[in-house]
Amino acid sequence: MQDVPARLHFAGATQVCFRYRDAVEQIGAEDDAPGGDDLAELQGERVEGALELAGEQGPRWLEAIAGVDADMSRLGGTETPLTWRNTGTSRTLEFPGYAYTRKPSALSGALMTVYDPTRPEVWKIPLYEEITPALTVKAPRGGYLIPPAHAAWLAEKLRLHGIRFTRLETPFSGLEAEVYRATEATFGKEPNEGHLTLTVKGSWAADRIDAPAGALFVPIAQPAARLVLHLLEPGAPDSLLGWGFFNAHFERKEYMEPYVAEQAARAMLAQDPALEAAFFQRLGQDEAFAKDPTQRLEFFYRRHPSWDTRYNVYPVTRLVRVPGPGPGPE
Repeated sequence: MQDVPARLHFAGATQVCFRYRDAVEQIGAEDDAPGGDDLAELQGERVEGALELAGEQGPRWLEAIAGVDADMSRLGGTETPLTWRNTGTSRTLEFPGYAYTRKPSALSGALMTVYDPTRPEVWKIPLYEEITPALTVKAPRGGYLIPPAHAAWLAEKLRLHGIRFTRLETPFSGLEAEVYRATEATFGKEPNEGHLTLTVKGSWAADRIDAPAGALFVPIAQPAARLVLHLLEPGAPDSLLGWGFFNAHFERKEYMEPYVAEQAARAMLAQDPALEAAFFQRLGQDEAFAKDPTQRLEFFYRRHPSWDTRYNVYPVTRLVRVPGPGPGPE
């Protein structure tokens, strides 16, 4: 955007805004209801005021945008807030309102609010203006690696959001990375906007991974870095994981029948004294575990060779550095 003179951007915006104003005026002219012309005039004045301000401040706005883009490109390795919450600090706001009463409703069976427009009054309302980070993540130093199995649909999402990425043409091995494993995965009770949402709790852990050809690398060093975090960090409120795009990785697929687990557990105990000690130690220390037959057998199943080690593992990984050399960004 910065490569195009600011005046061209605002000239184009001018045409769009004036066409919008003309459309509003046309609507007002066709509207038989009182006030239609007033509405069109008001909307036109708002558009013209916005254009005047853009003409005066446009170059400074573009300069500020360029500065923000540069700051975003340096987020790698920093603690970055993704969500915020209000603190307990507030000030009193005088809000003009009307006297009201709360009465039982014969229709709903609940209390209903009834305002009296003849009795204006001023309400004193606490206004919480101060915020503090609620969720902070440490941005990866390199970026995110998306496996080939998810490359096609995720590439479309990234393009849609204007996020830069590269497709690996050659494989890499032993990359320094972080892998996210969930200790809790809770699915939504009902669909939301056509998606079954997912909430996870877990952590990133250092690891070494291989990156096959066809995987996508999303660098954190780009103007859309904060958006990258919101989409690819598993705990972010609007992450792709949270909206259910990776649900299959957190669904239990394999089980061991209790009668099979009983036999396997006895064989494992006979072969591994350390495992036997760990099992009986937990029996003595964890009352809920001791009372739950399923948990007791799963203790052994999770340590059996048939256990799915990729269960509850987020397929998107974080890389410490950019894998390269590689192709240019898409």
